[in-house]
Amino acid sequence: MRSNIFIISLLFFASTCFADPDFEGTYRCAGFDPYINKDYSGTVHIVRYNTVYNLLMEYDTGEVARGTAGLWDSATLAVVFQDLKNLQNIGLERYSFSKDRKRIQGYWVYLGKDKLGKEVCEKQKESSTRIVSPSPSLPASPSREGKKQ
Repeated sequence: MRSNIFIISLLFFASTCFADPDFEGTYRCAGFDPYINKDYSGTVHIVRYNTVYNLLMEYDTGEVARGTAGLWDSATLAVVFQDLKNLQNIGLERYSFSKDRKRIQGYWVYLGKDKLGKEVCEKQKESSTRIVSPSPSLPASPSREGKKQ
């Protein structure tokens, strides 16, 4: 009996330790852009699509970017992104979860540049499905489709 309880407890503990992180959601962000020397705000939508996360990043500076994250662990998400209005603006961002997992903090840089931007994003309660396409050339899919099963 005790060995059964021990085995069940061990399996439960192991499954929670190695569970995939859930970065999916809509986040309201505030940050600082060192390239224009200005604070900004915006929204980041993160959707799981097969084995990667897709991001749609919309900011009050007028920038709209798409990102893909294929590398993550339980606390961090590495994103490559491209500005859809200026395709030469390609960058890298690393998001980290807060301890309570309600916020992500990101540091970002444009390829070939020497300044580091920063943003903090708070996860919003889901009120509607946001459409995020895996790439600008592919049709959009609802955020709950394509989710890893």
